[in-house]
Amino acid sequence: MSGKTLTAVTLLCVTAIALSGLNSYLILTNTRPQQEQPSDPREAIDEARERMAAVESTLSHITDQIRVLNQSILANVTGLGTMVRRLNSTVHDLSSAISELTERVDRIPQQTPANVYESAYKSVVVIRTPLGQGSGFFYNSPNLILTNWHVVEGEADIEVEFYDRTRSKATIVGDDAYSDVAVIRVASAPSDVKPLRLADSSKVWIGQQVVAIGNPLGLTGSLSSGYISQVNRLLELPPIIVPVLQLDITIAPGSSGGPLLDLSGEVVGVTNAGTGIGFNFAVPSKIVNRAASSIIEKGQYLHPFVGFSAIELNPETIRSLNILNVEPFQTGLLIMNVVPDTPAARAGLKPAVSATAPDGSPAYRAMDIILAVDGHHTLAIEDWSAYIEERVSPDQAITLSLWRSGENASIVVITTHRPPYQE
Repeated sequence: MSGKTLTAVTLLCVTAIALSGLNSYLILTNTRPQQEQPSDPREAIDEARERMAAVESTLSHITDQIRVLNQSILANVTGLGTMVRRLNSTVHDLSSAISELTERVDRIPQQTPANVYESAYKSVVVIRTPLGQGSGFFYNSPNLILTNWHVVEGEADIEVEFYDRTRSKATIVGDDAYSDVAVIRVASAPSDVKPLRLADSSKVWIGQQVVAIGNPLGLTGSLSSGYISQVNRLLELPPIIVPVLQLDITIAPGSSGGPLLDLSGEVVGVTNAGTGIGFNFAVPSKIVNRAASSIIEKGQYLHPFVGFSAIELNPETIRSLNILNVEPFQTGLLIMNVVPDTPAARAGLKPAVSATAPDGSPAYRAMDIILAVDGHHTLAIEDWSAYIEERVSPDQAITLSLWRSGENASIVVITTHRPPYQE
């Protein structure tokens, strides 16, 4: 029994006893022997008035207690009703979650690369241009196809081959060189083609099994299966600036632009680059979705831009650059250059300055080191790039936490957009 319920019961008992006592008092008063009654009528009247006043006071006190008791009971009943409704809602949500989890668990034995291929292969296409071929897949509608920028770059003669070997001409809706994403449109497609769904690539993990479908070396509809071997890699492959997923899946020429799928059949990336030593890459679906959605809606995608260059601090870079005024194990991104008339310059970011060490050798003196952006630590350039490309838009305010000449500081920067790519 709760404390409030116990209090209510106690008050009821006290009230009952008080009323019983009052009733007995009135009965005894009315049945007193006649000889005990005052002989003087005035004394009897005064005594009766005193007794009536006492009774009225007792009744007033009991009335107050009953009012308090009513309020307590109403409050408990109302609160109990609210609690019961919340409990029912929680039980309903829990039941739904258990049902969904049970369904997912039941599907686990069926989630194999073969099942993923069977559900997705019809959505994958071959893209041919006068300069070569690549892959793509339907996205958002049965007429729109996602692929790489480098597959259709500058091409006006684009042909798409579907899973059933039928073909159609395609036109470019828009593209973005920095993320290596392009959207093309076909007038018609087989009726059983379905767009693939993009997943949230920020939730993928190293070691997650994935499936790639593409057309390597012209071998259409080929399946590759492997694992995510790393996330947020930066490629030295201009003009690509976005962080990418690293894979242990072979991505041969002709596969670029194809979907990288998880075992639920959702796209976590678009394959775009391969090496001859086993490591290959894909543009994360979260970035692809941002770029493609903007291209479809506006015809272009604008990347956020701040306007500085930096290096990742570690003992090796501190030693090789001979940075004089930082500890040997200082971390963060050391600002090395600030582009004039950019958000970085307007916010007052300060680049490192050239100096001379006591032994006469060239050195640097650190001015600003970025430690975090909006509270997200920037231990590496990849940390900065992943946050900016996945979560920030042009004209958005971001807060930089800095090491500034040995002191902690914080500044707000209003981003702009990166200038269009020019070869």
